[in-house]
Amino acid sequence: MARQSSTIVCWVSLAVLSACGGGDKKPVKKPVVKPDKPVEAKAETEQDREAKRKAAALAIVPDGSTCFPVSLKEQNAPKLELAAVNKEAMICATDVDRSRLLGTVACWKVDLGDGSLVYQPPTPLPGRSISVKLDERCARGYCIPSDAKLPEDKIVHMATSPDSSKVVVVAGDDAHIFDAAGRTRESGFSIRGDKGVTNTPSGVHWIGSSIFIEGADAGPAAYVFGFKSDGQVSGALMTLGGKEAMASTHGGSFIVLDETRVAVAEKGFTTVTTYEIESGKRAKIVRKVTNGPCKPAEAEMYWNEGGDVPAKCKEHMTKTFGHLIGADAVAGKTNLLVLLRGPRLGELGVLDVKNLAEKKSIKLPWCEAVGESEGGAADAPKASEPKAEKKQKAPAKKAAESDPDAGGE
Repeated sequence: MARQSSTIVCWVSLAVLSACGGGDKKPVKKPVVKPDKPVEAKAETEQDREAKRKAAALAIVPDGSTCFPVSLKEQNAPKLELAAVNKEAMICATDVDRSRLLGTVACWKVDLGDGSLVYQPPTPLPGRSISVKLDERCARGYCIPSDAKLPEDKIVHMATSPDSSKVVVVAGDDAHIFDAAGRTRESGFSIRGDKGVTNTPSGVHWIGSSIFIEGADAGPAAYVFGFKSDGQVSGALMTLGGKEAMASTHGGSFIVLDETRVAVAEKGFTTVTTYEIESGKRAKIVRKVTNGPCKPAEAEMYWNEGGDVPAKCKEHMTKTFGHLIGADAVAGKTNLLVLLRGPRLGELGVLDVKNLAEKKSIKLPWCEAVGESEGGAADAPKASEPKAEKKQKAPAKKAAESDPDAGGE
């Protein structure tokens, strides 16, 4: 009887196990979840990059602004540059911040009668240099050949030809010439060698039939070297009078006077040496200046930016030269129209072409802080001092006839 009971318990146990899923029931397979296919990021196009640059530029200078934003006075702000375009004075703000290099941020046509500004679409000044950060091997869609050496900082300098049909891109040791419309490389040449660039390229300009490359190193070694558009080297722009040497733009500037002449201003317009592009003929203008309380060695220290210059000497040198260090100019018949720098940024000076003496100045409007968010248009008349001067001085028509107020003819 006991044996029969144990048998019954065993069968019951087997039945329970079977009902609970025990026994030899096959395991259920879990579904295999495949990972989602990674979405490939859309490649950024040159149009995308241009849209980003435009948005960043408008954040600096609002569209339609009729005054200079005060942010242009800050360190590394876009640089104001002057040129004569179709015989009218034009000022453009060009980005020089190496972390972004947006190109031309904004432009204004200048009314030389009353000093007012008319906003223009940001377009690079004809033949003038802009610095560009490379995207892979390309600068604004102009691509450097794969066998050409690139600069370590991946920054190149470019300018358009006078007729806008060609573009030159200076990258490292070479200049590359492109067709502007098709963005295809047509030719190129080395900027080194005999009479070539001796230091690091810092800018390029295409004026007339020549390409001028600025070169600079640490310290006062800054010069300009000329080439024909086919690569034939003309050599460094040289001084005139006394012991001939390479004309230095350190403490001065390279100037595009007009379509046929360029110049180098040295040491805050102490001298200006002009060069005819086709013939190479030179002329020199000297400004009568004094070192004031500075000893010769102290004045030299000021220009070399080395040593401890006494306070009185530094104050005198800054007052005498500071507004002309790095200044742009365009040529008139009897005057130079100069965009001043430093403490007088935002002024145009009219200098006598014979002795560089300042004959008058034209103040241009700066935006007030309140009006900056709206482009400053409402504040321009208030910020522009020449508006009030117009009633006291000669009529605008007469001002327009005086040279170079007619746009640097």
